[in-house]
Amino acid sequence: MLVPIVVAGLFAYYQYAAAPQVKTETVTIDIKSVTENGVDHHVFDPATVTVHKGDHVVLVVTNTDELPHGIAIPQLNLDTGLLRNGQTAKLEFDATATGTFTYECSVPGCAPDHDQMLGQLVVVD
Repeated sequence: MLVPIVVAGLFAYYQYAAAPQVKTETVTIDIKSVTENGVDHHVFDPATVTVHKGDHVVLVVTNTDELPHGIAIPQLNLDTGLLRNGQTAKLEFDATATGTFTYECSVPGCAPDHDQMLGQLVVVD
């Protein structure tokens, strides 16, 4: 009678308790316009995001600018699509590899400085 109980307990332990827990990291990124020396620049805030390998990552992206923008991370096949002022989108993925991935505006020609709208997603161990 004791053997089946011990076997069931060991099975339950290895089935449930030994499974690694996946951590979720949620990061907020705002797309906005800032003025420096009288010139408007469109930026991602923050421009660099650091997350950890093995985690489930949720990027909450909000466009706070009057112009339409979005965020794409081509290396991870992620794209918010076009976001109008005040719109928010979530990008979710599992960080399976370390490295630095560039994020960029996904709306071509959104502003004169469109090509400078860049950020970095860094995945560390």
